[in-house]
Amino acid sequence: MPKCSLRSWASGSPFASGRFPHSVSEATWIRRSDDRQTGGAAPAYPVLMSKHPAGLSDAIAVVSRGGEIRERHRGDITAHPGLAGYLRTAARIELSAPLSFVWNAAPDTLPAGPPDTGPQVLRVRISPASRPSGGCYAEVRTLGPDERCGLTGRELQVLTLLACGLTNPGIATRLAVSRRTAATHVERLLGKLGVTSRAGAAAIALDRDLLTLPVQGDGGLDGLPPLSLLRLEAAVRGTVDSPPAPAAPRRRMARLRPLMIGAVYPSAGDWFGDGLLMEQGTRLAMDEINERGGIAGRRIEHIPLRTNIQDTGAIQRAIGRLASEDVDAITTGYTFQRSRDSLAAQFLPAASAGFPLLHHSTSASAADLIAEEPEKFGNVFQVCGRESVYGIGFVRTLTTLRDSGAWRPASNRLQVFDTDDADTTTFTASATEAAERAGWRISVDHISSLSPNWPTVIRKIHDLDPAAVMVAQFSASSLAAFVRGFREEPTGALLYALYSPSVPLFLDQADSSAEGLLWATVSGLYGDHFGHEFGRRFHQRSGITSGMSSAGIRYDMVHLLAAAWAQCDSPHDAKEVNRLLRRTIHRGVNGSYHFGTPDQTNLVYPDQTNDPSIAQAHLVYQIQNGHHHIIAPAPYSTAPFRPPGSTRVQP
Repeated sequence: MPKCSLRSWASGSPFASGRFPHSVSEATWIRRSDDRQTGGAAPAYPVLMSKHPAGLSDAIAVVSRGGEIRERHRGDITAHPGLAGYLRTAARIELSAPLSFVWNAAPDTLPAGPPDTGPQVLRVRISPASRPSGGCYAEVRTLGPDERCGLTGRELQVLTLLACGLTNPGIATRLAVSRRTAATHVERLLGKLGVTSRAGAAAIALDRDLLTLPVQGDGGLDGLPPLSLLRLEAAVRGTVDSPPAPAAPRRRMARLRPLMIGAVYPSAGDWFGDGLLMEQGTRLAMDEINERGGIAGRRIEHIPLRTNIQDTGAIQRAIGRLASEDVDAITTGYTFQRSRDSLAAQFLPAASAGFPLLHHSTSASAADLIAEEPEKFGNVFQVCGRESVYGIGFVRTLTTLRDSGAWRPASNRLQVFDTDDADTTTFTASATEAAERAGWRISVDHISSLSPNWPTVIRKIHDLDPAAVMVAQFSASSLAAFVRGFREEPTGALLYALYSPSVPLFLDQADSSAEGLLWATVSGLYGDHFGHEFGRRFHQRSGITSGMSSAGIRYDMVHLLAAAWAQCDSPHDAKEVNRLLRRTIHRGVNGSYHFGTPDQTNLVYPDQTNDPSIAQAHLVYQIQNGHHHIIAPAPYSTAPFRPPGSTRVQP
């Protein structure tokens, strides 16, 4: 494996330590909430994506064939010297396929350290626009040191020239440096990439889109290969010595309009990192489908937006903005604004447009809204179960462990700390009734969904001394803080959490305190061949770990849409696509999907159906030796349950 390691965003990143700035997807007035930075409440102020501190830059734009740049995030792309000219040229020459490259206008001054210590280096992706008038889409974001394998600006340029086939003397001549200096650059970048050959370095440059513009040095582009990036460079320079393009066919073939997915991802908090996993899952699915020829020759493309998932208005505006861009479907994740009225407002822009909206908000309110207003929200699909299933699964799992003899609880007392938000209740009256029928005595308390008082929670656990404790907390770092605090003053209680440990950040922060923890999700990555292969491909393409839930469900969302599009005479016929989604049964890496119920919400096995072929399993994991193992339900378990006191931490 090369030394170049695209580490997980959650492990050792500035964000994980609280130093990463809040990310806001639109120019709007917000109030800073981090008192550690401001010393208290601060006045509201406008935030522009490309002007964030610490080098964070994230902007998406539509560039017309005439050269007008309209930025969806208002990220002020033109603030990056020279880049606007490349985008306008790309729109003018009508690209036949997307281009991805590194933008680095000042290679000599770019540091190898954190991006906030010097000029930004950017990841730029340009895609042909799906408009009759032509043009292109442009996506720009800051490329961190890990993503560029720690290479300096000069080393990125040297890597580009090396990948173009230049020898050390050729690189030295072009960059006007000595041969010894060129050789030193090459030797250092080989070491950082962890390869021993120039061919290996070139392969990594192409695989990870590290080819860099503008091309530095004297000599024009003469003698360089006919790469698409270099043809763009030549068009910008207006030179006649550009690398020759492959011979064009005599008759120009019409380009099919791409299928466009608009996607909304979390922009701040622990959920920002989870959003990065969601986006990588989306991209992996699109790449795999496009490599197989797309959908009847149509590529699938992607417009990502990041927004505050705690703000109904921000989510509604993001979905509205995507709807205005003539997308064919929208995918969204979870939101903490789950009242019926709030969800109706969020879904309304897509409902008015008619194309499918797929979300994974585990919301009972959303499911009820769809079932009760099918004419208005019949194009909204919940690609997971309801959060109200969690409590039933908790009781079922503990009862099964007790009755099988795998666990011998010290008492029949169970303690539940549910969220204080009535719209995200996880332990319902049905769960209480199931517990009582099974012989359990239940105590239910409610805690803040955003800022729980963990010392108080731990004191209550000590006072009741239950056999097991369920904690409904959907922030990975907050749950990790609870687990660490509980392990400092432990009882014999079995800890049981929901969803949050699926995010890699949780294990990074909880560390050995998480050993033995049980946790559940109604949409988790299966531990079978399909799940393992997905994890391998995800890591191979992105360099990071997929996590146990969100990346897989976004990957499955794209394949659900692709399956429906592939069956349509016209994949742009939204009404037909929605009809086919209701009829589709799809087996993904996170289980099986079927939206044939009135609420168009995925079923949960075994709590809502005994047929696992039309449902996602309510997976229960246990952390054993620092790894997630599925212990229930059958037949999906990958390891037996280990009762408290018998967990073995390997050295």
